[in-house]
Amino acid sequence: MGDSRFFGVLVLLLEFLVPASRAYWKGYLKLSFVSCPIALYAATSAAERISFRQVNRRTGHRLRHKLVDSVTGEAVDSSNKARGYEIGENDFLLVEDSDLARARSARPPPGVVELAEPPQRESPPTVPAGRDEQDDSAAEADEEVEGIVPLPRPQNTRTIEIERFIPAGQIDARYFEKPYYIVPREEIGQEPFAVIREAMGREGLIGLARIVLSSRERPFLIEPMGAGLRGVTLRFAHEVRAAEDYFSEIPQLKLPAEMLKLAQHIVKVKAAEFDPSMLEDHYRSALIGILRKKQARRPANAAPIKPSPENVVNLMDALRRSLAAEASSTPAPKRGRSKLPARRRERARRAG
Repeated sequence: MGDSRFFGVLVLLLEFLVPASRAYWKGYLKLSFVSCPIALYAATSAAERISFRQVNRRTGHRLRHKLVDSVTGEAVDSSNKARGYEIGENDFLLVEDSDLARARSARPPPGVVELAEPPQRESPPTVPAGRDEQDDSAAEADEEVEGIVPLPRPQNTRTIEIERFIPAGQIDARYFEKPYYIVPREEIGQEPFAVIREAMGREGLIGLARIVLSSRERPFLIEPMGAGLRGVTLRFAHEVRAAEDYFSEIPQLKLPAEMLKLAQHIVKVKAAEFDPSMLEDHYRSALIGILRKKQARRPANAAPIKPSPENVVNLMDALRRSLAAEASSTPAPKRGRSKLPARRRERARRAG
């Protein structure tokens, strides 16, 4: 009964889950000398996404993964788990937490680096370096890296400072990552929040800032949206592939006029205003229907789970071994006339 009821509640949550009202991030939005307390709420949710677990088909129990060395086949304790950047077959560079902390703190403070200058794209190592033979220049480079004193990480990571304003619609959609709703957090912040929103809206500009989320700094786009603001984390330039790498070999064709007119007619017939209902997840809807039917066919009272025979045998073996070990360690009692106290011997004689 418990499993069936839980499964029913789970399916209902998938369809009628109420958006969480808890803020994902709290801090301050700053424009020059104007700042206001704000809160970020995720504009999208993955909670309604149907996900599956790997289970034992025979028992229905969830399966657990075990860490195993891919070369030796030995089981590995979680304390020996580490990060590794692959530079060759079974050849990895170990990356420690201190390395990541140093990389995060190496960014100059806002305004030091001119954003108009395109950043250099430096690729990470892709081939194993010669570990046995290392030239002097490489050794000197390693010494220089070790000697770097990283710039201090910005102390106030709870402030979104708008660094640049650019025309609305100028950022390509390939850079968009995840959207957020930005709202004023306190009554004292409502007026400066409205000032920033209206100023951007009247000028037709959007703000470009940076934000630290989950200990990682990301570019952040800010634009007016109704009574609030919308924020979108952006991908870095090196994360977006150049279209020319894929489109450069597409030939330029001279299209027949009649064929082009027919295609244009089809496009006009199918033209419509965008509606969110166009983005219905038919796969999810069909899958929920299948899950509901499976739930309806389940018995009301789930049968008790029987322990695996293998586990019972193992338990019995363990008990036998324990009893045998205990018996061998306990000295056997000596045979012969029991040495009872005199009073008990006299009582036994009279009773006999």
